Amino acid sequence: MSGGVGGERSRRLDAICALLLLVAGTSLCMHVFASGKWGPRPNTQDESVYLFQAKTLASGHLTMPSPPLPEFFQAAHLLTVPRFAAKYLPGHAALLAPFEALGMVWLAPCLLLGATAALLFLAARLAGLSLWASWVAALLLLGNTEVFPFFASYLSQASSVAGAAAVIALALAVDLRPRPGRIAALFAAIAFTGLVRPFAGAAALATGAVVILRIRRRTPPLTLAWALPPLIAGALALGVVCKASTGSWTTAPWSLYAKQYMPFDGPGIGPVRSDAPTLSLPPHLRDLEVGFRQSRERHTFARLPGEAFRRLLLVGNLLPGWVAVAFAVAGLLWRPLWPAGVFAAAFFLLQLTFHFRAPIYYLETVPWLCLAAAAGAELAVRFVRGLRLAAALPAAAALVLAALWVGVLMGTGVRLVVVHAKERHWTYALWEPAFEWLREQRALVFLRYPAKWDGNIDLTYNEPDLSRASLVRAIDLGARDGELLPFFPGRPAFVLDVVTLRAERIR
Repeated sequence: MSGGVGGERSRRLDAICALLLLVAGTSLCMHVFASGKWGPRPNTQDESVYLFQAKTLASGHLTMPSPPLPEFFQAAHLLTVPRFAAKYLPGHAALLAPFEALGMVWLAPCLLLGATAALLFLAARLAGLSLWASWVAALLLLGNTEVFPFFASYLSQASSVAGAAAVIALALAVDLRPRPGRIAALFAAIAFTGLVRPFAGAAALATGAVVILRIRRRTPPLTLAWALPPLIAGALALGVVCKASTGSWTTAPWSLYAKQYMPFDGPGIGPVRSDAPTLSLPPHLRDLEVGFRQSRERHTFARLPGEAFRRLLLVGNLLPGWVAVAFAVAGLLWRPLWPAGVFAAAFFLLQLTFHFRAPIYYLETVPWLCLAAAAGAELAVRFVRGLRLAAALPAAAALVLAALWVGVLMGTGVRLVVVHAKERHWTYALWEPAFEWLREQRALVFLRYPAKWDGNIDLTYNEPDLSRASLVRAIDLGARDGELLPFFPGRPAFVLDVVTLRAERIR
């Protein structure tokens, strides 16, 4: 129903459903993220970096001054010179920052899961799917244990997946009825997504460009021009962040970090760059460097066809079972969902230029997968309804069995995740008692790493403002440790062996 009393009731019902999904998704993520023994703690290096960035923004700064003797404070994915800053763009951290200021930063990714589910529902409705099929699209996200647990973290994929869902929903809305506000909102979502993860932003921009091409003949130029202010604002924001982090308007923090430590890392296929790094990673992170280099060296044009196939299979595995994948393939016939397809195709092609292959790097395709699977389910139901009774009965039974199978897979997975949420693993739990004691001392601690150390575990993350931190962590550089002591007067100083957890006081 598109107008009158019936249309108003339909819109009201859609709004209620979207609100229910927002609450359900947020509640599910809150339970998984916050109910564990250790609470919603960062579990990976990337999460620690995003929290560092969120705390910096919450304090009113884009970056912080370079720490004294920066070689003591090097940590994975952080710049220490020319500024103390994350190597990542600030879109995700900007969403975390208000919640960080309120002391409940964990709530932000939980809200993002609920918002993504609501956006998928609304996108499905805009694409002409029925009410029940639109619920299927949202539930394929909330019931998918290959996907939604990633939201129970501080990883930026929570923002980029939500951004992708918003771009798809707004692209559908603009294609249906091009209005200035809708166009501005679409390109604002595109700009935001680009400030979260560049590949997602580029795919979003491609989607927006196709939308403009489609509507240009039926839309006044002044209306189309509403796309420009958000894009200009996004470009200016990017330039300001680059200037604040690297000193250059055109050098991104990520590019500077790569130049400093791993020039071979980043997008590219084939021969590896031979540039020498301008700085050296600390010894305990060399394992990380070796892993990145080996991954990049394997990413060649000769291996690309096979790699593309393996990544297609990886994307398919982001849906719960082959039945859902079959529905998604059928859903390609639902023409109104073309913006989701454009985004997913552009993103997949861009991601092929990056050497790492892991499910987390393809989560931005999930909105398209969920919508396509829901569309495929609706097409299947319509097909069965058009059959004669003799053929319709077994076809309907097959559909019911397929739906039950997907439902059982999702229900079982969600139940296991929810039941075991309190047993949620925390990588850094081993060291927390020692660090808690050191915080009580307001100490400066030098971390002594062994010769062989897992480069994916870094304990040297600090608060952005070292002068106010309850604990300052530095890398143990042996005889040079004394050089750092004058910069932190009044703090007791210790050397902590990270293997034995023995703390030796040196001041």
